[in-house]
Amino acid sequence: MASGNDSDKRMKAYCSNCRGERNCDIVGHHQKQGEDGGGNYQWYKDWYLLVCRGCEHAFAQTVFTDSESFHQEYDAQGEVFTLHDEIIHTWPARSKRNRPDWFSHDGIESHLPELGPLNASLSELYGALDQDLNVLASIGMRTSLDIAAEILGVDPNKSFKLKLDELVAKGLIKESEKEHIEILVDAGSASAHRGWKPRAQDLDALMDTLEGFIYDTMVLPAKQKAKAEKIAKVKLKVPAKKKAVKQPAAQKDKPAT
Repeated sequence: MASGNDSDKRMKAYCSNCRGERNCDIVGHHQKQGEDGGGNYQWYKDWYLLVCRGCEHAFAQTVFTDSESFHQEYDAQGEVFTLHDEIIHTWPARSKRNRPDWFSHDGIESHLPELGPLNASLSELYGALDQDLNVLASIGMRTSLDIAAEILGVDPNKSFKLKLDELVAKGLIKESEKEHIEILVDAGSASAHRGWKPRAQDLDALMDTLEGFIYDTMVLPAKQKAKAEKIAKVKLKVPAKKKAVKQPAAQKDKPAT
């Protein structure tokens, strides 16, 4: 909750950019409250506009509580005290799945060109996961895979089955990995055409497959290329080994005449 000192308006809140509880400056606040006709039930809702003191990420948060939602705990002296339960929502929403290290605000770390459509698709996909839009997230995984395959040179006019065959033929995925990606594609199709809503753990497994595919085919090759370029520059700086000068063979003493 907010500090009681108006000259130092701050509160602890979860920063989705830092991915942790952080001290935040309160730059905006609005409160509403109400009660039933008899005054037996009261509710309170606070709106906050916050700026993280760590990364300066700006976000909004609501905190709702009422007079009937509370629990009791014990303090260090064993005395009972009451805490009101709070319902907290933030915008942008709290991350449900951590973004991999290779995916940042700038997109995927890769040497491949034309990554804009894939970066945009992945950004919306993670947003859908954060908002618990499971059907849209499932469809978004299939879409992201489709875009990635085209960037890797797979004919976009082929069916998904033929696209996966081409990925195997190009050596981009193994035959054993093909089955996992087929499940991802089928899941997206089921959500798009049959209204299937996967559970959170289903989406986690599917995202593991998608992120693994992107890492192996785009991120890892970029890392290996950068590593090779760095070591090549070092090679140019290393002094070459001097060639040994071949000494002429010693002449034998000529016999006296």
